[in-house]
Amino acid sequence: MPKATLPGLTLCSNAMLRRATRKLGQFYDYVLAPSGLKATQQGLLYQIHIGDEPAMGDIAAALV
Repeated sequence: MPKATLPGLTLCSNAMLRRATRKLGQFYDYVLAPSGLKATQQGLLYQIHIGDEPAMGDIAAALV
């Protein structure tokens, strides 16, 4: 059964962007699944990797 869509929803840029970001997040989770990581965890590990012993506040600021 096809998904029902609300009238005008396909014309809303915000809804389209939110849907695209969800799909991209799901794709990253799929690709990272063999490693046991989620995309959010990978992002955190990357920020730690590129920093020179970053403080927790520095990592938090980079992720916002």
